[in-house]
Amino acid sequence: MDQQQPKPPPPPVQNTATPSQNRGINVIDRAKNILITPKTEWSVIENEKFSNPVILTSYILPMLLIGAVATFIGQGLIGVNMGLGGSSADVTTGLVSMLVFVGHSIVRVFGIAAAIDVLGPSFGAEKNWIRSFQLSAYSLTAAYVGSLFLVFPALWILVLLCTLYSLYPLYTGLPILKKTPADKQIAYFAVILIVTVLLTILLGILEKEIIRAFQPKPKFTLPNFNF
Repeated sequence: MDQQQPKPPPPPVQNTATPSQNRGINVIDRAKNILITPKTEWSVIENEKFSNPVILTSYILPMLLIGAVATFIGQGLIGVNMGLGGSSADVTTGLVSMLVFVGHSIVRVFGIAAAIDVLGPSFGAEKNWIRSFQLSAYSLTAAYVGSLFLVFPALWILVLLCTLYSLYPLYTGLPILKKTPADKQIAYFAVILIVTVLLTILLGILEKEIIRAFQPKPKFTLPNFNF
């Protein structure tokens, strides 16, 4: 009678994740590299397998904390000088502005990503939602960092300049993540820029209306006619 041969042990499960996946997203290193050497960093990002929810919770939201805290301090505690020692600072306005800032920023990321993805095939680029989201989320790093200046509302011009710098990483990432042909890269970038500007204007109008609705109403006092 033949004896049954013992079954060999199952092969060990191999870890197919890359080293960067095992470590997760290093927010500080990713932000620094996108700002200083975006071309090199896009090549690293191209080989990553992080899902969009992971990018949102592990990179975007931590970066948005910069602007959220700065917005609360700027609008809720410092405010704009109204003259005669007055200030527009209001805690309620600060809290609402902080929440609106976060919502505005997240919608902007998704809106730009959608524009990148939908317009891509028209310019010979790949239609890939994950790549489009990566490009939008990481290229806005300068805007995330620049929102620190919201702590002083009078420094809004510096916030704008930092946001404009985000265009450079976006431009350099198009041929790497979206495989955009060189002869169509400028046109593709220009159309994305137009969509981004329009989206920012619409979100800005909506943001002002929401904040205005929560601002305290000025008290009306009758003039004193005593002589």
